[in-house]
Amino acid sequence: MSGSQLPRTSCRTKMAADRIRNPEWQEDIALKQDLSAYVKQNLRQKEILDLVSRKYPMYAWSLRTLSRRLSYFNIKYSDYDVDVDRLKEVINMEMEGPGCLLGYRALQQKVREVHGLNVPRDLVYAVMMEVNPQGLEERGGVGRAKRDPRNKVYTSQVSIHGNKTNLICTLYVNNQMKIYSKC
Repeated sequence: MSGSQLPRTSCRTKMAADRIRNPEWQEDIALKQDLSAYVKQNLRQKEILDLVSRKYPMYAWSLRTLSRRLSYFNIKYSDYDVDVDRLKEVINMEMEGPGCLLGYRALQQKVREVHGLNVPRDLVYAVMMEVNPQGLEERGGVGRAKRDPRNKVYTSQVSIHGNKTNLICTLYVNNQMKIYSKC
């Protein structure tokens, strides 16, 4: 091998291999705290991936790796083993204070960020129904459809009185327009 040729395993591939097989992340307390804070902020995994890949470039990152590391640190987006009495207490406190007009999605976000409880939205909704059922009705009928379902035909009528033409145009869902004239 001549002096100008590089060996098969260059320095660059050796560094990448060290980064991939780097088990030091398991003892990194700052990484665990940052991941926990990002999950409490309810950031998406792609957003978390962007943040940790910039802050911790010494570790290899992908969505699957992030998911595996969250699982290793036992960090979950929704904790189903939450004490319901504690959740009732928190929601009661919020209903008596400035959070009385919040919907269940905003209240779930506030419970997550302020009180540190990673509870699912359906559990927040169920506890809100227990604690203050008339409050949900006052907020605008949570869970009801906001408008009536449409039928699949859109009809418009055109009338031109100058030369006495009446048209009815009907647009069907398959983008075919039928024009009917009435005299």
